[in-house]
Amino acid sequence: MPKLTIADLLNEIEHLGTERTYNYFSGLSKLQVTRIQKPEGPISFNRWNTQLERGTGNVSTAQLARIATVCSNKPNYPLHVDRLFSAGGNSRSALETLLAYTPHFFMCFPVRFDSYTGEMLQNLKHIMWCPDEQHPSGEIAIREYNETITELELGLDFGHIGITSEMLSDDLDSIEAKTIHTQMQIALIEIGNALNFRTWIAANDRHIPVREKTLGELPGVIQSLEEVDILYKGHAKQAASLVDCIWFTQDFSRIPAVIEIEHSTGVTSGLTRMHKLQSTIPAVSMNFTVVAPNHLRNKVVKEANQVIFRELRTRFMPYSTVRELYGLVQRYHLTNVVDHTFIEPFMEAVSRD
Repeated sequence: MPKLTIADLLNEIEHLGTERTYNYFSGLSKLQVTRIQKPEGPISFNRWNTQLERGTGNVSTAQLARIATVCSNKPNYPLHVDRLFSAGGNSRSALETLLAYTPHFFMCFPVRFDSYTGEMLQNLKHIMWCPDEQHPSGEIAIREYNETITELELGLDFGHIGITSEMLSDDLDSIEAKTIHTQMQIALIEIGNALNFRTWIAANDRHIPVREKTLGELPGVIQSLEEVDILYKGHAKQAASLVDCIWFTQDFSRIPAVIEIEHSTGVTSGLTRMHKLQSTIPAVSMNFTVVAPNHLRNKVVKEANQVIFRELRTRFMPYSTVRELYGLVQRYHLTNVVDHTFIEPFMEAVSRD
């Protein structure tokens, strides 16, 4: 995954030029860049509104660095600029406007779940850095974002994830899809650590570069299934090896959750892997959970209630819940603090009796 730097931001904004006037997205104000100081800013600008009230301002190096860092760690993800900087202000709105006119930044209006009121809202503009897409420089483009996000997700930091085109598959055929899939695995590892679980990550994903390490080297991740005695048959270990995520208790005496992450409209492949694991060790009690985008819930319910999968008694946990729990773990340092039963209310039982 490419990294976004301050130099990249300055170069793209420089291409916009200092001669042209740019409208804010709201249409109520305008701005013009007057000076760009290289190599790392600041950017000076003039601004005025429809009442011809004029002012000047600067986008600081620190603000540029913050945007570059967050976007590098969260590509293809909506960012609310005011909340990113914990306040509004002329310089922040000017930076948002300038970025929106550069080719790889898009405006979007994601559906937000307000954890406090329970409302679903879609009235707040965000910007999104999409390194693999672009629109003409000097124009603003709006891009759809089909996932539901929560208010707790603002401060999420998954770290750098180094997805390349060679890592893609038929199920995850874009860098964006594979990155989101990996983000879910990172979140599940951290949530597992908070619950005092040890986590298995699918063998074909363990090599993905994450945070100067690989996914398989993150704290709490099991290095080999050979040490897991509860998988008491060889073909059980083989079946488990390709499951996206499995939580074990520290002593490997229980399997609190077997989790498949489904990003597309087809959820049968994950259910099939879980069913295969169950069939190899039917005497072992396991909870089977599908993690998927919020809008795929009905699809998960339908597939989970096929006769062949009904005995799994599948549970569903949407992406927004996983991100929200990860946000809680990060914000409140919950590792080894909460009891393992904490997770149960967040996994919805979707199999019909």
